Amino acid sequence: MNSLKGKSVIVTGGGSGIGRAAVGILCDAGARVTIADLNEAGGDAVVAAVRGSDGEAQFVRADVSSEDSVKALVGAAVSRYGRLDAAINAAGVLQHWKRVADITAEEWDFVCNINLRGVFFCMKHQIKAMLETGGGAIVAVSSVAATLGFPMSGEYCASKAGVMGLVRAAATDYAKANIRVNALLPGSTLTPMVERALATKPQELGGPVHVPSGRMADPKEIANGAVWMISGESSYMNGNSLTLDAGMSIV
Repeated sequence: MNSLKGKSVIVTGGGSGIGRAAVGILCDAGARVTIADLNEAGGDAVVAAVRGSDGEAQFVRADVSSEDSVKALVGAAVSRYGRLDAAINAAGVLQHWKRVADITAEEWDFVCNINLRGVFFCMKHQIKAMLETGGGAIVAVSSVAATLGFPMSGEYCASKAGVMGLVRAAATDYAKANIRVNALLPGSTLTPMVERALATKPQELGGPVHVPSGRMADPKEIANGAVWMISGESSYMNGNSLTLDAGMSIV
């Protein structure tokens, strides 16, 4: 994707999973990437892995549930690369596998603070940076859980549905400022986080059982969609969502 060459891009959750895969694709396309994650070892490993590519990457330890941390992250991207052109907000956590009436306030807050509040903080400060330089593109990683009723996942479904509402509002607010905001809705994806959950909650998670193809996605298959959505090739897509679930949501 030639339109990404030289672009400054933030990827949250870039230390593993979909975020890590997106960093690799972006650097191969010549982008300059700021990787954000709480996992310093993971972030440093991604930076090392993309050395020698056409792009460039730096790692910034960031907690998306903290506005101060997010503000510093965006500042680091602008300081290093002079501007911010795009962002893929992929940081997130899974549910606690409880029915709604059994979810504690602390469990609700933990999931929503990262999956929804964190996306709000990221979009808020990313948009401010983009307004300074004439626009940009943002992708928020939601989930098919935003539109489906997953059992024992109330806090997760709510947080991911909230992301979709936030995306539509932001897209409307900033369309005339040349800022596009879209949501990506992955289905079952074999990320390290999901692999850990499968080891302890295989029946609850379902794995590939609910996917017509009978397999889960590789993170790169989802990341390709996220990268396309911030590229010039998707220039007329705004306030919308892209579902990548191999038919999971139609059965």
